[in-house]
Amino acid sequence: KYNAIYELLILSVSLPKTLNSTSGSCLLIPCLFNISKEKEYILDSSPEATWRRGSLWSLYDTDRFTIDHRSLWSLYDTDRFTIDHRQKEPVMEVVGDLRKKNCTSVMRNLTSLYSDRYYFRIQAENFSVTGTRAVHINVSDSLPKPNVNVPVLREGEEVNLTCTVPAPCPSHPPNVIWAPALGGDVTQRTQLNADGTQTVSAILNFVPSFHHHELKVNCVSIHPLHREDRPLLSHKMVILSVEYPPKETWISLTGLVWLGDKVTLTCQSNANPPAVHRWFKKRADVEEELGISHMLSFTAAQENTGEYICEAQNIYGAMNSTNLQITVSHLGGVMQIFPHRDVDMWVGVRTSLTNFSLYNFTDLLYAPRACNTPKRKENLKSHHMTPLKACDNVIRATNIFPNS
Repeated sequence: KYNAIYELLILSVSLPKTLNSTSGSCLLIPCLFNISKEKEYILDSSPEATWRRGSLWSLYDTDRFTIDHRSLWSLYDTDRFTIDHRQKEPVMEVVGDLRKKNCTSVMRNLTSLYSDRYYFRIQAENFSVTGTRAVHINVSDSLPKPNVNVPVLREGEEVNLTCTVPAPCPSHPPNVIWAPALGGDVTQRTQLNADGTQTVSAILNFVPSFHHHELKVNCVSIHPLHREDRPLLSHKMVILSVEYPPKETWISLTGLVWLGDKVTLTCQSNANPPAVHRWFKKRADVEEELGISHMLSFTAAQENTGEYICEAQNIYGAMNSTNLQITVSHLGGVMQIFPHRDVDMWVGVRTSLTNFSLYNFTDLLYAPRACNTPKRKENLKSHHMTPLKACDNVIRATNIFPNS
């Protein structure tokens, strides 16, 4: 214990606690040290700097915490440190300037077998000392996933998506890309961290739109290797969530509607966050608010005649649907069918239950731009429903009278 404290007073080493790298790559070990003033003179004598592996510590020296006056070469000649043990030591190169107390080193040709604790050691003629602080090195056969930072995305607001990966081998840095690039600009940057390690970031600058909502994008890192294998790939997929005001709002009405039936109108909208739906009915230039809900239900009666409007609203804006005109005849029969979107709507005749005569359909009117669908009264005589192509205008079934 006394000798350990003595060595700590002679040599103190500053380095990260843990470093990670990949098989086939290399690893930069940031390292700085301080040595006692009475021993600083050895830095001018071109001392030898090496690293000791923790799992082989007992084979290096039988007396761990005493100053070793034997040379490293004579140590390797001992019977206890065999060629097999020497092969378990990675290739280490000190690239720092020892005279400036920089012991930064590079470990090359990594394999997972090199995962261990490592201690920095400096020695000169008649002097050697090993630091008491170790760096724990983990060598994996696979890459960690990139770290992706996605801020809040709002339509029309320029934003940066950042993808960061470690760069343990600066001589062979990874290439980081975004796929797809969303029509934006990608900038790649290398950053030196406080502990001396490096990272590479790909910054995607773009302007989100509602088309990007729920789009899958990938950050891909490509790591070249020292050996002749294919580069290692790692990726992380994120699903974008773009906030935007209502883009489409429409009212859907399903099926045929008859006097006395229950009618359900559904308001649909495309918005994020989801919109709140507010219903209005307009009749004789008087607008009445009907309430807030996704669906509006009522029993078809004459007082339900009017124009129905749905307003979709979220924190970014509001949008009204196209007006839906509903007309209920006081004489009974079919309610009017009103298209909003370019879809097939149906008009039907129910003679058996309501005792309607087909010949009472005396006038089937088409508003302008009703897809130019010709009148086909012969289809009505078949007692079957006839599809009518509906565009942006109103299709009306009028002059419906019961049989006399």
